Amino acid sequence: MTVPAGHYLKIPFVWEPGCPVLPQASPLRFRPTPKDWLTKALSEVLATSLDPADQLAVAENGAHRAATMLLALSNTGFQQQPEWWQLAETQASEPVGFVLCSIFARSQDRPVEGTIFYMGVLPVHRGNGYGRQLLDQATRTLEHIGVCRILCDTAACNAPMIAAFRGAGYIEKEGWARPLR
Repeated sequence: MTVPAGHYLKIPFVWEPGCPVLPQASPLRFRPTPKDWLTKALSEVLATSLDPADQLAVAENGAHRAATMLLALSNTGFQQQPEWWQLAETQASEPVGFVLCSIFARSQDRPVEGTIFYMGVLPVHRGNGYGRQLLDQATRTLEHIGVCRILCDTAACNAPMIAAFRGAGYIEKEGWARPLR
C-alpha cells in the first residue's frame, strides 16, 4: 500500500466471538487506574511511543500535554466505566503499565462494540512480555462487558504490538493510511 504524504500506515485488528479469550494466567494484578498516576504514566509511554501520531503530539505539545489531550479525547465518541481503565502491577505492587478499555458511543439499536482506547507498558518494563498480558486483560474485560466485537489498530511500525495482537488471536485486517493530523 502506498501511504500518502502526511499519513502513516495503521494495521487494524478485530476480536469477535470465537476468537480466543485466555484465562487469567498473568502474574500481574489489575485494579482501577488512579487518574493522577495515569497522566504521568501515559506521559512516559507517549514520550517513547513507536506510533508516529504519538511522536508528533509529543514533539508539538510535550509529553504531559499530549497525555492530557489524549485523555480528553476519551470523552469524544467513547464510553467507559472507571473499573475498565486498569493499572497493571507486579505482585510486589510495582506498576508496569495500563489498559484503557472503552466502548463506542452508540445508538440503542446497534450492538455494543469495544476498543482498547490506549494501552502501554512503562518504558522501564518493556521487553518482559507485559504488553501481551495487558492485551489479554483488556480482551477479558471487554468480553466480560459483553461487546460483540473489539476493534483496535496499531501503527505498522509497532512490531511488538502487532505480535501481541497476532499472538492473542485477533484477526488482522488490511492496513489503512491514517492522517498524522
